[in-house]
Amino acid sequence: MFKKPHIQTKKQMLLALTFCSLFASSLMAQQQVDATEKKANALKAQLNRATSDTSRARLATQLSTTYRLLTEIDSSKKYASNAIDLTTNILTKTDNRDFTLKYKTIRAKAIENFGSALAFKNATKALDTLKVALGLWKKIGDKSGIAMAYFSIAQAYGFKSNQIEAIDYFTKSLKLFKETKNKELEATTLYSISLEKRYLGMYGDALEYSIKSLKVAEEIKDTLLITDALLGNSFNYMLAKNYPEALQEQIKALKLFEMTKDSVGIARTYSDMGVTDMFAGKLDAALIQHKKALEMRKKLKDANAIGISHNYVATIYKRQGKFNEALATVKEGIPYNLQFGDSRFIIDAYVEAGDIYLELKDYKNAIANYNLALEVAKKNNSQNYQAKTLMLIGNANNNTGNIREALNSLQMADNIVLSNDYKTRRFIYKTLTETYITNDDYKSAYQNQLKYNQMNDSVNATEKADKITRLTQQLVYENKRALQKASQDKEITIQQSQIKQQKLIRNISIGGLLIVFGFAFVFFKRFKEKRKLNVALEESLFDLKATQNQLIQSEKMASLGELTAGIAHEIQNPLNFVNNFSEINIELIEELQAELKKGDYEEVLTISEDVKDNQQKINHHGKRADAIVKGMLQHSRKSTAIKEPTDINKLADEYLRLAYHGLRAKDKSFNAELVTDFDESVGLLNVVPQDIGRVILNLITNAFYAVNEKKSVVDEDLLYQPTVSVSTRKMNNKVKISVTDNANGIPQKVLDKIFQPFFTTKPTGQGTGLGLSMSYDIITKAHGGQLTVKTKEGEGTEFIIQLPAN
Repeated sequence: MFKKPHIQTKKQMLLALTFCSLFASSLMAQQQVDATEKKANALKAQLNRATSDTSRARLATQLSTTYRLLTEIDSSKKYASNAIDLTTNILTKTDNRDFTLKYKTIRAKAIENFGSALAFKNATKALDTLKVALGLWKKIGDKSGIAMAYFSIAQAYGFKSNQIEAIDYFTKSLKLFKETKNKELEATTLYSISLEKRYLGMYGDALEYSIKSLKVAEEIKDTLLITDALLGNSFNYMLAKNYPEALQEQIKALKLFEMTKDSVGIARTYSDMGVTDMFAGKLDAALIQHKKALEMRKKLKDANAIGISHNYVATIYKRQGKFNEALATVKEGIPYNLQFGDSRFIIDAYVEAGDIYLELKDYKNAIANYNLALEVAKKNNSQNYQAKTLMLIGNANNNTGNIREALNSLQMADNIVLSNDYKTRRFIYKTLTETYITNDDYKSAYQNQLKYNQMNDSVNATEKADKITRLTQQLVYENKRALQKASQDKEITIQQSQIKQQKLIRNISIGGLLIVFGFAFVFFKRFKEKRKLNVALEESLFDLKATQNQLIQSEKMASLGELTAGIAHEIQNPLNFVNNFSEINIELIEELQAELKKGDYEEVLTISEDVKDNQQKINHHGKRADAIVKGMLQHSRKSTAIKEPTDINKLADEYLRLAYHGLRAKDKSFNAELVTDFDESVGLLNVVPQDIGRVILNLITNAFYAVNEKKSVVDEDLLYQPTVSVSTRKMNNKVKISVTDNANGIPQKVLDKIFQPFFTTKPTGQGTGLGLSMSYDIITKAHGGQLTVKTKEGEGTEFIIQLPAN
């Protein structure tokens, strides 16, 4: 039995940390918290005394905003809803323009607060609500309101783990915060962008944004924002595995929190230092830091933070093999997680308890805790968590020998697991394979083993993509730091040279000469340091290129894998013909022999003609199967870069059908209309067939992916028919090959990036972002042609290859 993966992966841990960091950035020092609570109580008293709807609407909106700052979500939501109802009533009774504008502004803010409150439980509904608020702010023309709506929408996308959209909206809000000169929110937004960059693995960019945030915070002397930025820097250093620098930043933040006597901040810093030690493998030191944080949070009665600290302490105990201590700790923390009400922390706590019971071989209690996690996931419509908890339940039942329940849970998990969650799918198929073997169902075991192998390839491709991203970002980060250091050294050198020159002019002395020698020694030492740095950078670049080459080869093999199912379908057809006509010929020969014995030579001649016709068909379809096999071998063979006359029409037609049947083999529900329009005058073209085949395959596969994506989201009443077209044309001294789809098109904001290496709009694991980049290089560099794209959002995309004619 293989070891079960923990549900709280590194990415999930980081998401939880993000949530805490976002909370922390909005949490204030205790004095400010007290002042804000007093303000909330005063506003509540005023609201109770108010008699007019106009006053009540204004006060309810202010209260919802105040509770939003205090992160009292239910109260914020309650008063925002109250304000929305009141403003709706007011605006239906007035035509006064100034009066209307005032209460439209109040209404927009109330809807924004309501949407932000929803984001904690239902990010999808929150986005719909926040976009309504954004529309109202735009109609009003209030830049500050638009900026805050952009910011709130970005946070909601962050809750959905959609970092690309989150960064886009944070960037929009940042621009407006700068225009309105709101330095505090400018620093907060820079910090938020840093967080989102971090989860994308872009550690160099993340550090750059957190440093910018720190500069703005220092400019306005905002201690809370300074500490947020310092702790943000520390996480970026930590994830880049630079643990000493991470701890230095955390120590700076700790000193500031101690100066301001901010107990919440001190506890938060101890927790962050514990995370750094845990990532560094220093479990004893990490345990000390987390226990300090837990003790302080208990005194502060911060339920959310107490629950999180219990989870961390339990995780460390479990890693140390202290399962009883881990179990007691996580069970103690569950009531606090329940009190705060965030589903992710509740699920993580129950799963942690289930994992510990599993280690103790107490399968009954393990399954019971996994079921509690599943209930919370269902209540919150969390498909991702439902799939993972069902997977864990299936694995635990498999350990107990309860095959029926194991299969039931695992099959349910397979039905709802996210399409791009390859690691969970791999685990599901592995466990299903073993369970079916235990049940002597070898056919099902074989089918799931094939699926496991496919998912394993996808996981490996994803991990390689992650590795190349980390290496790239690390190199970018190191280069930036090297350039900054070189620039600083150069500036210092110039200043010191000027000072020295003035001194030499005034007084040339032995002391001056000694200083000159001293400077010469320093310059020589720095020269050696820079030389070492250059060598280190060259080694990093060498490693990066090696990894890139591996990933490119992986991309090529992935395209071969995409063909396999299509080839199996294509080769089956001619083999069926060969088998069928062979069987018929056997029967005909038996008849022929019988007629010979009778002496009916006329019938013998007729039968022999049928045998001859059938033999020709067998020969034809045998050659067809042979051609398919040769084509497959040619595709998998390493490109020799030798051009040869190639039938482009035949090549395009074959890859269209192979790609289609390959997709159909993976998804039986997928159907698309295939349209071809080949110009017979194109003839043979002098190209490298393996490379051009890969390009055509990549474009067709992308087209099928796009129409399948659109089909999965459009309303069935629209009667959308997925269509992919391939055409060729000969124009003067060029040959044009077009691949067209009727999907959603490519957004303008990403159109300029699609041919860049590693850029992809597909979810993580479904694309490395190398396909179009490699295709572009094959067409432009190796064949002297052009690869362009035409697109219209909502209607479709056309990729056009132009190659020189012979």
